Amino acid sequence: MPELTEAELEARRRCLALEGAFLMLIDGLAMRGTISTDEAEDLLSILAKSSDFSAARATTSMRMVNQLKQLRNGDGAATPGA
Repeated sequence: MPELTEAELEARRRCLALEGAFLMLIDGLAMRGTISTDEAEDLLSILAKSSDFSAARATTSMRMVNQLKQLRNGDGAATPGA
């Protein structure tokens, strides 16, 4: 496996940071009811499809969104905080 250059390592770090920020944003918006759990699931599935590592990182958020949907009586379209 070829060694990564400093620029490639920096790009990788920034991508991971952006992904982490998006996960936190999606979680927060769904918890506040600004976006529905259905919308959160759609956004998380897009992130999860980018790589196996991203899928693993999105698993916790997906689990949280599913529990939130259950708390809202299965209504994935509800946005109580909007």
